[in-house]
Amino acid sequence: MESSRPALKIRFQFVDGSEETFIQPDAEVAEAIRQRTNLSNLFSQSRIVVAEDYSKSVFVGAQINRVDLVFNGLEFSKIPTDYVDLVELTETEFRQCVPMHDPALLQRRDRQLKTGDLMVSFLHLRMMGGSHVYLMREALVKLPVESQSFMQRLLSKGTYGIRLREGGYGLLNLQNLIGYTVYPGVPELPTDTWMAQPPVTYERRH
Repeated sequence: MESSRPALKIRFQFVDGSEETFIQPDAEVAEAIRQRTNLSNLFSQSRIVVAEDYSKSVFVGAQINRVDLVFNGLEFSKIPTDYVDLVELTETEFRQCVPMHDPALLQRRDRQLKTGDLMVSFLHLRMMGGSHVYLMREALVKLPVESQSFMQRLLSKGTYGIRLREGGYGLLNLQNLIGYTVYPGVPELPTDTWMAQPPVTYERRH
């Protein structure tokens, strides 16, 4: 089944919720596309151009929520270097890992982990246009003073590389990130944090 797939599938998801998919059957051309993909300015550039023998498509960088490059084989070089893994989940898988319907089963933020321990967390990213991205992140626990670096990274308006379960990687446009929730969160919080809880949690506790 994998051998019947094209060398590269390029999938665009836009702010308005629409998608476009292109394929490249030639392995050498596909590799050249991957090598030319520059994470630092992929979405900040004015446009991304995709062409074939009969047409040319031009997409405005700021209007793209994500670009997936799907191909056979594992690809870890695009996820942040200080992560062990960062993989996309389906919404169903995310709900199974994060039982929000029963807060008693959720891990608390104040759990004690040692520096260097492996920490698994689950992320729900909300993107412009109403799209959602669900992720599982594995990373080593850092010193408390470094714990806010994760938030700074997601608010950087840069590119966030994730591993795709089907093979290849996705590139998320953090300029179009509306907000995110991480389960479980870290004990350390910014001093201007608003302390509140979702209605479901409140109703179950009272």
